[in-house]
Amino acid sequence: MPKLSIQRTSEFENRARKIKIELDGALVCNIKNGEHITLDISSGKQLIQAKIDWCTSNRLELDVEATSHPKIILSSGDGPGLFRFLFKTNEYLKLTLNDVK
Repeated sequence: MPKLSIQRTSEFENRARKIKIELDGALVCNIKNGEHITLDISSGKQLIQAKIDWCTSNRLELDVEATSHPKIILSSGDGPGLFRFLFKTNEYLKLTLNDVK
């Protein structure tokens, strides 16, 4: 069964808040500041997105094979937090894929 690793960077911004992780629109977990989690997922194409309040991250499309183990890095988006919070709510968080086989 494929696994998905998510590493949330430790940072000052949102440090006291948990961030929701959604896979295909369904909540799969909440992740704390600096936390690393590993989830069992099904193979095939899936969309992953992070959310905090009404702010979100970019959407990553994963094409998961039975032997793959994708690693995702969750961090704050680029630029000042207040600007992203007010004007770029869909770029408030950032997901980066680092596929490890």
